[in-house]
Amino acid sequence: MRANWSYTLVPWAVAGCLLGQQPKAVTSASGVFLGRSGKPMAGARLTLCAAALDQAKITPIRNLPAATADKAGGFAFRGFTAGTYTIVYTLPGADVSIPNELDISALDSVAKSTMPLMANIELGRNQVNEAILWGPFTLLKGHTFWSMGKNMKIYNATLRRGQQGPYLEVRRGNIWLQDFQDKTQFKFDAWSF
Repeated sequence: MRANWSYTLVPWAVAGCLLGQQPKAVTSASGVFLGRSGKPMAGARLTLCAAALDQAKITPIRNLPAATADKAGGFAFRGFTAGTYTIVYTLPGADVSIPNELDISALDSVAKSTMPLMANIELGRNQVNEAILWGPFTLLKGHTFWSMGKNMKIYNATLRRGQQGPYLEVRRGNIWLQDFQDKTQFKFDAWSF
């Protein structure tokens, strides 16, 4: 009886494939969460989220506990894969959970400009814009817009979804993003606080 080489090769091929796969590195990152005023955002609960900007979706990283900012605003995330993420947060005392998915498509919308003759300029730096509704979000007091001539879009803002949050941050017209590698240290600011 002849040996069938295919029975011998299959286990070696499977073992070779498994050895070639490297486990994803688990990382940690620490930060400080401050208001734009420099005041620590003590007690805020921060959730690390993936941002699928092409789909206008933000989703919390599964099985990763939220971090709580200490008295100095310090916090840490541990046990996630390196990559680019955003942070969604709630304020102390808020009784709200982070949804499985946040639709951020409204952030791409524009409004009629308050200064249509001005183009490519930030509006609101020299005044205090009051809170306004923007789709399902509220742009908190102090937000700014980017004037594109006849229209303007969100430029810098703290956005709140619902009455108690969650909150997210927009900088220079984009959702705040950070590249997180192992042992990354960073500062996260709340524009409207």
